Amino acid sequence: MATLSLTPANFEPVYGWLEQRRCAVEVWGMEDELRAALLAYSEGPGDDFGWSNWVRQAYEDPSEILDLFATLELTADAETTTGLAAAFPGQVTQIGP
Repeated sequence: MATLSLTPANFEPVYGWLEQRRCAVEVWGMEDELRAALLAYSEGPGDDFGWSNWVRQAYEDPSEILDLFATLELTADAETTTGLAAAFPGQVTQIGP
């Protein structure tokens, strides 16, 4: 697993890229070193890619919540994070192994 950092403003094209692929991924909103689960996708029975339950319940358009966070963190396997870094140079930064 590896972790990338990106700004909320750069998330929409990353979200589109993720929607086109089958990969396990978690996206967290970061504020004052606290994490809030925003988005998850898991492979296997009942594949589901979407916003966290609390986000869907609180916002008609879940993407509205992105502006509440200074930074987003995305955790996925190395193949996915390498692909994202290649697809979005300068927009995502690797921050963890």
